[in-house]
Amino acid sequence: MGFSADSCTSVRRWRLYKPCRGKTTSGSPRDLKRPTDLISSIMEGAIDVLVCQFKTFAGSSNTLSQEEFQKLVAMQLPNYVKTTGCSAEIDQLMRSVDADKDGELTFLEFWQLIGAVANKQGGFGQ
Repeated sequence: MGFSADSCTSVRRWRLYKPCRGKTTSGSPRDLKRPTDLISSIMEGAIDVLVCQFKTFAGSSNTLSQEEFQKLVAMQLPNYVKTTGCSAEIDQLMRSVDADKDGELTFLEFWQLIGAVANKQGGFGQ
C-alpha cells in the first residue's frame, strides 16, 4: 500500500468499513456482515496515522528538519515526551535518533523514536 496525500486524507476521515454487498455502509458496526468488512485493523490504522503524521510535518522533503521535528513532538507527543517545552532537550532527542547525523530525520529514524517511546510507555524495559 503506497501513501499519498489522498491516503492521509482518508485516514483523517477514519472511514473504517468496506462497502457491504455493493452498498456503502453508514459506518455503523451493525452494517458489518463479517469481520473482513473492516478496511484495516487497529494496528494497521495506527501505522497509517504515524505515516501520515510524519508526511504532514515533513512535507515534500520526506524528512523532518529540526524545526519540523520540534513541532511534531510538541503537538503529537506532549504526554509521552516530557521535554516538549525545552527546545534544547528536543534537539538532543533528535540528535540521538539521527543515525546518519545529517540534521534531518528519515522515516526509519523517526520510527526508532516511536519504538523507544512505545517501549517506555509499555513498560518493556530500558
